[in-house]
Amino acid sequence: MATKTRDETSGCTFQWKIDNISHCWLKKGEMIDSPRFIADALEGTKWFLRLYPSGYANENYICFYLRREKDCVGPDFINVNYQIAVLDKDGSVLKERIELKCRYRKPGSYGFCEYEEREKVFVTQRDAFLPKDSLTVQCTIWNADEKPAKPKHLYARTVFKVNRRNFMWKIDKFSTLKSGLKNKFKDSLIEFDLVLNEGLDFEKKLVLNINSFEESIKYFSFKASTVDSKGKKEYCGTHEYFADDLKGEVLSTLLFTKKLMENKSRYLTNDVLSLYCEYVYSEGTILYEHCGYGVISPDTTNEVVESRNIHDIGNQEALNPAMLVNDLKFMYNDAIFSDMNIRTLTRTFPVHKAVLSARSPVFRSMFSNDMKEKNSGHVDITDFEDDTIHRMLLYMYTDSLEDLQFESASNLYVSADKYQIPSLKCRCCSFLKDNLSPTRACEVLILADQHQDIDLKCFVQDYILENYKDVFGSEEWKDFMDTHLKLAADVMYRFTQRKINDP
Repeated sequence: MATKTRDETSGCTFQWKIDNISHCWLKKGEMIDSPRFIADALEGTKWFLRLYPSGYANENYICFYLRREKDCVGPDFINVNYQIAVLDKDGSVLKERIELKCRYRKPGSYGFCEYEEREKVFVTQRDAFLPKDSLTVQCTIWNADEKPAKPKHLYARTVFKVNRRNFMWKIDKFSTLKSGLKNKFKDSLIEFDLVLNEGLDFEKKLVLNINSFEESIKYFSFKASTVDSKGKKEYCGTHEYFADDLKGEVLSTLLFTKKLMENKSRYLTNDVLSLYCEYVYSEGTILYEHCGYGVISPDTTNEVVESRNIHDIGNQEALNPAMLVNDLKFMYNDAIFSDMNIRTLTRTFPVHKAVLSARSPVFRSMFSNDMKEKNSGHVDITDFEDDTIHRMLLYMYTDSLEDLQFESASNLYVSADKYQIPSLKCRCCSFLKDNLSPTRACEVLILADQHQDIDLKCFVQDYILENYKDVFGSEEWKDFMDTHLKLAADVMYRFTQRKINDP
């Protein structure tokens, strides 16, 4: 057996961190792959880990496999030893499995179909296995004919992209309410009701009734907690649903009210029930972030992303704008280190003062001067719907607009004007121009006039004159003349002048 010098390596260690693992949408038999990595010490062969979070054949166990990539250099067969270990928050090994002298072909796969009990990982020992809802697995590979020596370390991270929301449901006069009370909540992709019902034993219960989901939703979970007179939350339970569950009617009981009625002084201060609700949903998106020498992006399999020293700024290449946008979007959606809340009538949005201040002089003034928002830690916005505020904040973080429709563009236009975000206002203005129609022209003209937007106003007036037959014959125009006589007169004056000058 050849002897390695002290500067040589005989293998590599690949560490893979998976965030938001408890909210993954993968069911039994469904897997997620790590980014590919190259083991230079093993003749430049390419590898990756495959995880079945809900098991491959047995849903009671998570599964790990080490796979050799088909498209890689090196011999057709290579003999290796490998270890797959799960690490705790301090980097110590919680669980390890080792396989010796595995003969890998190109491609090839070995692993552990029953690596560890799923209940232990996700429930009974969750704090150890999933600190901050992250699973960290480490795979060390070395040549089967040698002892592992100074393995080169590689790193990668995978994030299960989730959307988190929360709100407080306050129910007044709770003890005297009859069944049937509803409180509707609508997100951009989800609509559901919280319903107060009465069971066969005449005991009231709070029920989650899911009305509609976009087909893109792969996973949804709902968590409820009562808030007592001292502001302490008491967990009531979490309900999880996957894509197949959401195809039919979904009704889930959140809590029964007997305990509440027996402890009114604690749970029903002034006969008001406060229920803190949190829900998470995923559209099946995965965000990869890579660091560490030799880790290969799944989108650019021929490009090796080299490690960078965070102190050596001058030698770093420019950040990929798409990755920067993803990072900021992740920071917004997951409220990482947020230091301010934007509150609507029904929702709370955790945000970052630095981001909002950089994008809006209105928010900058709120957070810089001695105003109530600076001292209270929240900004109350009651004149816009939740969807509008969410879209505005997402744009401020990512400079992007998702699934824009005419109504949402109109509302965003107003919010952009109020909070002085000119780029967002311009984007919404362009959308309104591109989607103008005879039935919408009057609505946009009113909007432009209210916000003193001369450019948009002239554009709409010109559109009306070019399409006067369709516009003047519409019901919208008749209503417009009744409610906005001066604006209508201005359009008619321009129409008359055009007829005179161009008979």
